Amino acid sequence: MAQNTCPVQSTLQYLSERIDSGVLTDPRVRRICESIRMLVEEISLGEAGDGHMPAIDELMAEFETINPNETAVKTRQALNQAFTEHREMFVSHIESRNCPTHDCGVIAPSPCQMACPAGIDVPTYLALIAEGKDAEAIAVIREDNPLPWVCGLVCTRPCEMMCVRGRIDTPISIKFLKAFAAERALSDRQYKNPEPAPPNGKKVCVVGAGPGGLSCAYYLALMGYAVNVIESLPFAGGMLMVGIPRYRLPREVIDREVAMIEDLGVKISFNTRFGMDVTYEQMIEQGTDAFFIAIGAHKAWDMGIKGETDFPKVIEAIAFLKNVALGDRHAPGKRVVIIGGGNVAIDAARTSLRLGAEKVTIAYRRSREQMPADIEEVEQAEEEGIEFAFLTIPTEIRGDGDVITGLACNKAELIAKKGTDRLAPVPILGKDFVIPADAVISAIGQYVDDSGMTAFDKIRWTRRGTIEVNHASMETGMPGVF
Repeated sequence: MAQNTCPVQSTLQYLSERIDSGVLTDPRVRRICESIRMLVEEISLGEAGDGHMPAIDELMAEFETINPNETAVKTRQALNQAFTEHREMFVSHIESRNCPTHDCGVIAPSPCQMACPAGIDVPTYLALIAEGKDAEAIAVIREDNPLPWVCGLVCTRPCEMMCVRGRIDTPISIKFLKAFAAERALSDRQYKNPEPAPPNGKKVCVVGAGPGGLSCAYYLALMGYAVNVIESLPFAGGMLMVGIPRYRLPREVIDREVAMIEDLGVKISFNTRFGMDVTYEQMIEQGTDAFFIAIGAHKAWDMGIKGETDFPKVIEAIAFLKNVALGDRHAPGKRVVIIGGGNVAIDAARTSLRLGAEKVTIAYRRSREQMPADIEEVEQAEEEGIEFAFLTIPTEIRGDGDVITGLACNKAELIAKKGTDRLAPVPILGKDFVIPADAVISAIGQYVDDSGMTAFDKIRWTRRGTIEVNHASMETGMPGVF
């Protein structure tokens, strides 16, 4: 292995030499080494996460089962030695985003970029916006996120929480600057797609036209793939369109950014249910080489309280918001209680108010400080007259016949529990009360609806209802399905 001060960099160089020289003749060994090289490169660039070392371990375990020739064995032994003897250094690169020897360069980006889930180069695009170079700023953002205007309006802005300007006074308004630049670039007709690579003859079917599916389609199209997106709804956007109210995210914003993706040649088949209107077998017959599953999490978790299945006016928040997005303008009730503390709960509450509900209450089992909803959204809801019942644990939905009359609750207190730093809500004996209501909306989270996934029979599911994947390639247990 190459003698370099940093074991991460020397491992990367060793892998590149073995792969590029052509000495790894077995396709299985080559695939494993290419996957490991990709992971090590991300570690060296400061782009790795907690799943990188487990992914490398998984690939090395697979490597152990393959012994095609002496070259492969020696390669495996060298990699085993590197990952065993220098594991602490690999982990240090991941956790600290720092290379002590500086052989990997400056791998720690700015705090705002580190906080961004997409890893967008925030300082660069902010500097470009400051110079009036909106189109160039958008180009930087779209290297990691093809929907800058959308995210500029609804992103939860973790970057601003880490903004170093906040140590002096207040954080830079990164989120709104992103939206500002995207709107100006589109208005000036400067919002342009990069030049895609020549067609490579490969076809990919993306199941779902939500933000995940659209992002996948965008980057695949840029790489020369022919992409067909299957979408059950009559429009693209997924949760952006049916889960976020129009007062927060206007439809024309979504439509314009989707149109940019379609301009790259991406085909979207609307009103098409995968597994029913079009099948896996049909897509294979049409020459599809790979599938990307991006169906989202649209099925609500059960609340686990008495009465939740006894009344027609117990409504799932996502179903409620979806129906409104599709044109339903009926108020869910006059006195509406929303159970939950996230942005979906806030959206359902504010939408109910706009549809004519007289009183809207959000019941949340923890404190205001622990609410996962964006602070800005909570403050706007309060300004609109929505009431909050904090430290409130729902126990039963009560009614007369099939009509809801109220939500029975326990008052809670936060108690430290062994093994966790987060305080847990515990009911206070004798502190029972009822919130009057004629409609209850559940907004406690969603999971993946796998009803259309029967064709992918080799996919394995986790206990949390998510799909098991290879951490290195994101491939499922079914070859060619990601």
